[in-house]
Amino acid sequence: MEFLQNIGSNHPPVEEAEVKVDLRGMEKPDALEKLDHVVKYCKRSSAKTLYVQFDPARPGGGETLFQPVARYFKFEKYNGYVLQAAPVMRDDSGGFFVTFKL
Repeated sequence: MEFLQNIGSNHPPVEEAEVKVDLRGMEKPDALEKLDHVVKYCKRSSAKTLYVQFDPARPGGGETLFQPVARYFKFEKYNGYVLQAAPVMRDDSGGFFVTFKL
């Protein structure tokens, strides 16, 4: 139980991300398309960090973007573009703080 209480308090400094993208309220296909566009921008501009924000899990709310976004960054990591993608869970949103390899 203590682990779950502390999971949201030990997150990366999302305010310091060079690029931020908000996917809240978006359906999965549109959200992944927007994410792909922003990640391509990050690659072109040599941005070092990205914060991706999406709707949090809610009882009866259905699937969140957590797994699709995590799979996206797993693929990017496999291809050598991502150094780390750390989940950031807050009461009002979910997200990932991504560090790119430069």
